[in-house]
Amino acid sequence: MILTITLNAAVARTLVVPSLTLGHRHRAPESMTLAGGKGVNVARSLRTLDVPVLAAGFAGGRNGDAIRDGLSEAAIPFDLVEIEGHSRTSTAIVDPMAGTQTEINEYGPEVTQAEAKEFSRRLEHLMEYATAVVFAGSVPPNLDESFLVNLVRRARERGLYTVVDSPPSVLRAALKANPSLVSPNQHEAESVVGFDFIEDGDFPLGLSRLVELGAADACITSPEGLSYLSTENGAISARAPKVEAVSTVGSGDAYLAGLLAGLLHRNLAPVEAVRLAAGCAAANAETLGAGLFEARRAEELAESVQVEVLSRSLQESRT
Repeated sequence: MILTITLNAAVARTLVVPSLTLGHRHRAPESMTLAGGKGVNVARSLRTLDVPVLAAGFAGGRNGDAIRDGLSEAAIPFDLVEIEGHSRTSTAIVDPMAGTQTEINEYGPEVTQAEAKEFSRRLEHLMEYATAVVFAGSVPPNLDESFLVNLVRRARERGLYTVVDSPPSVLRAALKANPSLVSPNQHEAESVVGFDFIEDGDFPLGLSRLVELGAADACITSPEGLSYLSTENGAISARAPKVEAVSTVGSGDAYLAGLLAGLLHRNLAPVEAVRLAAGCAAANAETLGAGLFEARRAEELAESVQVEVLSRSLQESRT
């Protein structure tokens, strides 16, 4: 079982607003509301791929109830600590005419020390049944990065495969706990490693830097549909097939779910796992709502993913 941790879960709303103009009144001809937060999105994508998964984290208020209802409707087992604060709302506005996407994410509620302690207690129990733990998304505003770092360390001490996909400040701290895999997007990776990726060769350099900072392996995704994964024998680059994108919300989470499904559940070689990951991301972009793609479509798109095994190793790319 893969355990996903969402410390700042949300009600995720996606609105389709053609020809969006700031300062004007609009009607949304199409909308969708789901349980959200990066870890929840990963869990939904894993469920789509028939991978055993359980979603854990915090949830409170009416939004917390909606998050639980959404997970139940998606047949995703969950263990969410009830908190006094009200879970946040995240809103994505998709303009199909302009081909743009605007995201507005609330900071989320604070968590009391008693609630944080209860979550830690439950996590110890849940990890007994897990083979991997995914720590995804932001942390509550009153908890510093050390809270997540300690959780990652405890998972590593249990011998679990640990994944971190969080904002730069959290990811930078979590690298000290030596996670098995980190999965930032290009912007996040650039912020952590300290340089911009301008040329293709900069991505393998970024991977090597993330490994130097503490990760066993790393993958980086770009807005152009490129992705890179470090392996023992160097790096793998992949280009997802072009699709008619409806919304890219959650495509990075779908990519991570596909990668984990391939590596950990199906025992695929890294090249084939990357194909599946890129296929999931592309299939997700064709749908409205994170993790609602069809597994069959993801498999179909995976066959069209262009993959290259880079000849030079990460050690060589550092020089």
